[in-house]
Amino acid sequence: MQQEITQEGPLLDNNGHLVQSGWGKHPFLQYDRSKVRAHPLRIKEFDFYEIRNDKIGLFLVIYDVGYQGKIQATFMDFEAHEASEACEIEWFPKGNIKMPHSSKSGDIQYSMKNAKWECVKHDDYRQFKFDFPDFMGGRGFSGEIKLMHPSGMESMVNVIPFKKPTHFVYAQKINCMQAFGKFTVAGKEYEFNDKNPAFGCLDWTRAVFPYKVHWCWSSASGLINKAPFGFNIDYGFGTESSKNMLFYNNKGHHLDEVTYTWNPENLQEDWVFTSPDKRVNLLLHPTFIHREDTNFVLLRMNVIKAYGYFTGEVVLDSGEKLKITKDDRLFGHAEYVENRW
Repeated sequence: MQQEITQEGPLLDNNGHLVQSGWGKHPFLQYDRSKVRAHPLRIKEFDFYEIRNDKIGLFLVIYDVGYQGKIQATFMDFEAHEASEACEIEWFPKGNIKMPHSSKSGDIQYSMKNAKWECVKHDDYRQFKFDFPDFMGGRGFSGEIKLMHPSGMESMVNVIPFKKPTHFVYAQKINCMQAFGKFTVAGKEYEFNDKNPAFGCLDWTRAVFPYKVHWCWSSASGLINKAPFGFNIDYGFGTESSKNMLFYNNKGHHLDEVTYTWNPENLQEDWVFTSPDKRVNLLLHPTFIHREDTNFVLLRMNVIKAYGYFTGEVVLDSGEKLKITKDDRLFGHAEYVENRW
């Protein structure tokens, strides 16, 4: 179990080394790109939003990973087992996208060619506007989405070291952000509202990874006992773990080691989640498998991702047990990623 970070301060010293490592419920440490001691091609900065219910998903991504910059909107129809992606790529941006130094503030308004991607941070929500007019031969992919983020909402924040002292990951995972708004994919309109509820999660990361890295990440958000519930389970890289947390009624409950297993010969079989302390005992019942293999020789991102419903039992910090049944329809994902970047 790592040390909890509860006080504000700098993330890096003047040598580019972490001042401290550990976990927190809020991003107390300040990231300063100018203190990173790595080649610009090695610095990875990305904001990844995944908004979904058990029928459809909308993913909004912007990143600058040195070799490549990208703005992206992806639509997934989980019932039809279809995915559509609109994106624009900029080669070797090396910091030109000007990603914000904090998830708490800093707006992003970026254009590539005639596509636009925007996220404006307000006190209690994030407002997105995006437009990819050339999608599917000019049929377009655009929308405006609001993700609610109430003041005081707790999250999973990690400061993760590697063997090399100038390598690090500073990451925040925010779950259970209810979504409102409309978007249009090739002329067909979709809407998230109280009648068609959806929740978003954010993976906000600033890092210098080793060239080769792999990880397991699983996330889900929904309602249990009519209250917001979600979790982040994340492991596989760095010299420390404990990147795991349950969320219930906007409060975080930190977990120690959690792992999951799956059958690589049959990804449709249940994925099994366990922890040595018995606080997590879950099954993911996959309904849709998504594979992605982006290969540009030097840059490769290989992803296996299972979407489906979770059932089982988890234990909060207080010892209270939450049972998750099929009727709760808790929908989420689990993935295995190998990157060469």
